[in-house]
Amino acid sequence: MRPVPKTAGNAPSFAPVPDACPLPDPPDPEESAAWERALERGVCLHCEGELGRGWKEEDGPFCCRGCRSVYELIHGSDLSRYYDLRRGRHAPAAVLRPDTHAWLDQLLARREEAGEAGALRLALDIQGVHCAACVWLLEELYRREPAGLELRINPSQGRVDLSWDPERGDLRHYLSEVERFGYRLGPRREGGPRPSRDLLARMAVSIAVALNVMMFTLSFYFGLAPEDGTLFHFFGWLNLGLASVAVIVGGKVFFRGALAGLRRRVAHLDLPISVGIALAYAGSVYAFFAHGPRAAYFDTLTVFVALMLIGRWAQENILERNRNALLDSAGAEHLVAKRQRGGRIEALPATEIRRGDEIWIAPGDLVPVAGILLRRPAEVSLDWITGESEQASYAPGDTVPAGAFNAGRGGFTVAASQDFSESRLVDLLRSAPGGGEPYRPGWWSRIAGVYVGAVLVLALLGFLLWAQHDARRALEVTVAVLVITCPCALGLATPLAEELIHVALRRRGVFLRKPDFLDKALAVRKVLLDKTGTLTIGSLALEPESRKSLWRLGEEEKLVLWNLTARSNHPVSRCLADALRGFAPPSEEKDGAAAIRLDPASEELAEIPGQGLEWRQGKHVYRLGRPAFALGGAVDPVDARDEGGDEAERETLFTRDGRTLVACRFREDFKADAAAELAQLREEGYELHLLSGDARGKVLRAAEALEIPPSQASGGLSPEQKAERVRALDEHDTLMVGDGLNDSPSFEAALCAATPAVDRPVLPGKADFYFLGDGIAALRRALLAARRLRRVVRDNLVLAVAYNLLAVGLCFAGLVTPVVAAILMPLSSVGVVTLTALRLSGRRQAWMS
Repeated sequence: MRPVPKTAGNAPSFAPVPDACPLPDPPDPEESAAWERALERGVCLHCEGELGRGWKEEDGPFCCRGCRSVYELIHGSDLSRYYDLRRGRHAPAAVLRPDTHAWLDQLLARREEAGEAGALRLALDIQGVHCAACVWLLEELYRREPAGLELRINPSQGRVDLSWDPERGDLRHYLSEVERFGYRLGPRREGGPRPSRDLLARMAVSIAVALNVMMFTLSFYFGLAPEDGTLFHFFGWLNLGLASVAVIVGGKVFFRGALAGLRRRVAHLDLPISVGIALAYAGSVYAFFAHGPRAAYFDTLTVFVALMLIGRWAQENILERNRNALLDSAGAEHLVAKRQRGGRIEALPATEIRRGDEIWIAPGDLVPVAGILLRRPAEVSLDWITGESEQASYAPGDTVPAGAFNAGRGGFTVAASQDFSESRLVDLLRSAPGGGEPYRPGWWSRIAGVYVGAVLVLALLGFLLWAQHDARRALEVTVAVLVITCPCALGLATPLAEELIHVALRRRGVFLRKPDFLDKALAVRKVLLDKTGTLTIGSLALEPESRKSLWRLGEEEKLVLWNLTARSNHPVSRCLADALRGFAPPSEEKDGAAAIRLDPASEELAEIPGQGLEWRQGKHVYRLGRPAFALGGAVDPVDARDEGGDEAERETLFTRDGRTLVACRFREDFKADAAAELAQLREEGYELHLLSGDARGKVLRAAEALEIPPSQASGGLSPEQKAERVRALDEHDTLMVGDGLNDSPSFEAALCAATPAVDRPVLPGKADFYFLGDGIAALRRALLAARRLRRVVRDNLVLAVAYNLLAVGLCFAGLVTPVVAAILMPLSSVGVVTLTALRLSGRRQAWMS
């Protein structure tokens, strides 16, 4: 690692670096040792995750842009105690597009209409909180705000309650500040069913019942007998009553699931658990009335019910945490617009927009309906709605499509040409259909059916074996078989294995949202990928020769070019600004070069949509843009509105007084690990397809770079055509990966779906999982996690069969008494659970690297 001097002032000066972009600079000498240790271990300095396959030396000890940015912010803001509070690895930091906080305008408008005054009190949701260190960071940033009064955070539910003094500051400042660190706040989601809360209550009751039943039963084991009088019978009746409560309260969860499955002719995990509970309870009740309290197995039964509920709650709780980790789905009902009326701007639900309304589109805002552009030109991004990576330029009078984002630095106004109900966004923002049947692979049904049949046959066999000798003993043997064969490996070890898989994936930035994904992933054979934003990082990269040309520019020209590009939001400008920022500055300014800086308020810089930038500096005119414009200043109106152009194919010139100083060519910047990860997926047997709304030529070049056959790459697809292509490829074995609203129909058509788009949450609401970071390793990890889980569950079942055969043999021999059953059942559970935990522990997760 080579250190790089820091940049002083607002504008850097430059010295050429012949080999590569320099490494980022450690914030202070004390951190250099930490950087070196992180590089030696191959882990990210911020999240402690692996640096990954696509890591490059110039990235420094960071796995992604988000982690690098947040690390620099934390140290630059004197918040390094965050790292003292954080323990172990966690998910990478998210890179979020700036939020316009239109939802806050709506809340404030309601408050004003209600005549409320004084402190502003809001109940909000938050995304991005992982641990106590995150909570401390958010609270510390809030404490530094003069207007901040009180902040309470519930990280497990993703909720925030705050009090703010609007007279002393604008809440948007705090919201924007925490957004830079990878967190985002938004309006609280509407209250809905919380399965984990119901399970938690049932689990608490069942655990309390099991502890009391065990306490009363111990008296029988230690010698309490019928001769001891009413206490013996009293404890027996207490056990019967408490066991009945456990079956009614706790068993209902499994009975309900088993019946629902049978109605759909599907035998899943709840069926053997329900049968085990029902038969063990029925047998114990019969034994209680026939032979007294000592013949019953109420303690073993209640412990089993409690353990099954613990496993089920663990499954549901982590899925809820993953769902709560993001803000609520941004469906049409949640979309907020800003309408200009009577000289003022008012926030309103997008559903209230009517034809003729003037809608103000701030920088970063979404255009909710197709509208005619008024008064000034605009630059918009269509990537979310069409998949095209290039920005499009519009002139006053043009129709801006619904779904475009304002990509410029200033706002613009459109006159709505349709009601919102007619907008194309309505269908694409439609919430994911709910209430569908959960996916269950056939092997679960076969296992459940075989298990239930085997238990019933063995119980009957045990009864017949002993009935001819001792009817009382035959009943005890039958009940012992039903109790001892309770499906602990299915009901406890499997949920534990799933939770450990969830935790391992969360730490690597993969968040599963749907309970059946790990089952569906086993059927996936085709991985369908969007291009823009999924395989690319949404920006351009300089060709190597163009980078060398920049190095050969003089110091003054570099400063001028940096000043030009730093003021523009165009992808070409951002790419050049980043490239220039990477050059190491000399220790001191030369020849007054630092004086050539653009005043942020300067009117001399002109940005001509679709053409480029122009800046008049003294006697000179500098231009950056398309050749015709840069060389002569000519603007072609048709060329200015070229929405299908390819910046990666066009040459961009930087000129002074019409003379070319440097010519630059660009390419799309793929995610660093894209090629390696796709190659690994091919080796694992997955068929890869590239589906994009971008121009076919660009899609074919991307496919060639990623070694995807041209026959498996399709470009220029509308959202509906994408979905049809998914169905044509067989939706029963497809994983669709995308990040734009144009991928929404495809998500619904595919077997399962994934997205990296955590800052526009409509897709995570429809996806089976979402992921963080700059790479796509999450796809392979999620698919391999499903395979790993299947192997662990399969091995647990083999052990369970071996244990049950041994236990049933002991039952047939008449050696299993209630005491033996009470010992064997928990011991078998502990054994299987321990083995599962060891196999999926952190040190045994090389399969996920």
